[in-house]
Amino acid sequence: MLKPDATRKPAQVEHLAQVRALSLAIASAISAIEKNDLREFEAQLAIQERICNRIAATGWTAQLTGPQNAAENEMPDAVLLQEIRQAYVALAQLNRVYAALLKRARRSFGLIAALYRSHGEGYHRGPSPLPNHTWSCEV
Repeated sequence: MLKPDATRKPAQVEHLAQVRALSLAIASAISAIEKNDLREFEAQLAIQERICNRIAATGWTAQLTGPQNAAENEMPDAVLLQEIRQAYVALAQLNRVYAALLKRARRSFGLIAALYRSHGEGYHRGPSPLPNHTWSCEV
């Protein structure tokens, strides 16, 4: 019975490290967006994907969704469990910031693309579609 507990704690510490690394990768991706550094952003996305795959492979998220008391009774170190939960809370906050930033960036990109798409419309080399048009202003 000591064997599973002995192997469980290093796995929990590793999981905590993975969650914190994911938070760091998201913060770095946000920074890359702010700096308009596409290569760094792509690198951080690849890192995020690798970390997410590792976390998903361990199945830890299913263990954390259960009742808190049950998980604490199974776990010899409740402090470590609390640190993991706090890391997930911090990760959730970063995800909300990240999602909002990407939403605003997508909207801004759409506006810029629309501006460039319509930039040349109405300026053709052929004859003007309007007859001699003059502008006037009343004062």
